[in-house]
Amino acid sequence: MHGINNKSAIEPPVTQALSLTPTGNSAAWSITVSDKEKTSTFQDLTSNTLSLIFRHLKLRDIRSLQKVCTHLRDLIKEDNALAKAWYRQFSSAHQNQLRMTISRKDKNQLRAWFELFSNDQALLKSLTDRQPTSVYLPALLFFTRAELMSQCKTFELVTKATIDKHYKANSTPPIADHMNMPYLNRVNSAALSADGRYLVTANGDSTAKIYRQKADGTWEKKTSIPHNDWVSSAIFSPDSHHLHTATFDGAVKIYSLECDESWEPNTTIPHDAFIDSVSFSTDSRHVLTGSWEGIAKIHSLNDNGRSWQLTAILPHNSSLNSVISTDARHVLTACNDDTAKIFSQMDDGSWEEKEVFHHNGVRSAAFSADGRYAFTAGKDCLAKIYEKKSDGSWKKNTIIQHRQAVNSATFSPDSRNLVTVTAGKYCTVKICGRKANGLWEVKVTFDHNKWVSSATFSPDGRHLVTTPFHNKTSKIIGQQDDGSWSEKANIVHDDNISSATFSADGSQVITSSLDGVVKITELRSNHSLSAVTE
Repeated sequence: MHGINNKSAIEPPVTQALSLTPTGNSAAWSITVSDKEKTSTFQDLTSNTLSLIFRHLKLRDIRSLQKVCTHLRDLIKEDNALAKAWYRQFSSAHQNQLRMTISRKDKNQLRAWFELFSNDQALLKSLTDRQPTSVYLPALLFFTRAELMSQCKTFELVTKATIDKHYKANSTPPIADHMNMPYLNRVNSAALSADGRYLVTANGDSTAKIYRQKADGTWEKKTSIPHNDWVSSAIFSPDSHHLHTATFDGAVKIYSLECDESWEPNTTIPHDAFIDSVSFSTDSRHVLTGSWEGIAKIHSLNDNGRSWQLTAILPHNSSLNSVISTDARHVLTACNDDTAKIFSQMDDGSWEEKEVFHHNGVRSAAFSADGRYAFTAGKDCLAKIYEKKSDGSWKKNTIIQHRQAVNSATFSPDSRNLVTVTAGKYCTVKICGRKANGLWEVKVTFDHNKWVSSATFSPDGRHLVTTPFHNKTSKIIGQQDDGSWSEKANIVHDDNISSATFSADGSQVITSSLDGVVKITELRSNHSLSAVTE
């Protein structure tokens, strides 16, 4: 991976020995240079030497250095040290996803992407004129845009597309069809592919429908994939080359994109009960499924890249509530027997149970993207966060109390924030942040008044959107420039919302509702900065 934190092949010579040590304050570091006559300061170091030091500092430390003096502020800006430190917070897989998203935008698309939040002509030119081969370009572009979005107290919402999938009944339908029409109408989920070219909907009429965006920005239906029962979810792989669907009768189907842009059936993964969760690995080469029959399965793509085969079965004593993996080698499951388990793949390819977390009425579990933290939540209204130690064992880190049972939780892509959603009539959404000492604390709580099924972070980790299953309004919550969180916009449907996610570049939110309507909504600055006139 062409990561920005890779060391250069030839490093500048350092004639004096450097000692870089933390002072105990997360925002302060002591730099000393071995010299008989004096102790050197940052101002005495060359820009190349400082650039090397910046590579080993965290984002909060570099922000603090900016405040020391004009000299350091200028060097940090010249080195793009803030953007690089921000980028290093993400896993290599997420860095690759961000880089792929940027690489697919031409100069005009990139400019339009920034124009949504800035009309600074000099800034736009400096960003769009950079050489695409620069290894730190994705960091600089995404970081700059995330900063611009964070400066917006509210967003203007512009509906870019509305796809209405109402079921068309016959002129004289049977009584049974009349009774089923509300279910046939519904869209259970909708998602964009990472490249933004395709949209898939999972529908109550036992189909998954794939739409293709045309050159003029409108959408056309490419194919309708039939199933034997309701399609509960449909998701594209991170590389946009595969698609999986899950149905209420326990079947998972994988489809692959062909050279002629058709989607062809590839593999069917059978389960004997309702599929609770399905996910692709970050490298798109593995599919993890879990069902109420108490079995998790892993299917892997063959070396030819064409077919999938069963590579692991992880049995449990009870039905599974959730199954998740940070990569293809570690799996975290939440089971109805009051346990959450971590399985790891051994060097010989076999899988072993490595850790068991006991939690009363465990309902969900989650890994942080960096694999350092694990989360369990249950009916006991507790959220428990565990930390992985250097010897591979797990130790309880923080317990967060809620007033109701926790229904779901998700870590941000940079592993620095966690959002929890409680179940029940009066739901709360809590955002928890990781402190400098590694412990976690609640940063803010939002009341949603009605049931929320989940909340999803944006790719930059600074925004999230809620999915209120018994409500018609999704909330977009964002991190402000000062680090605080606030509600920035609401997306409203005419019926209850079934899913809400961000596009891969963070510029759009895709929502679906039970009346069969899918909306693609663009986020813009809610003031005069939003438009640029050439």
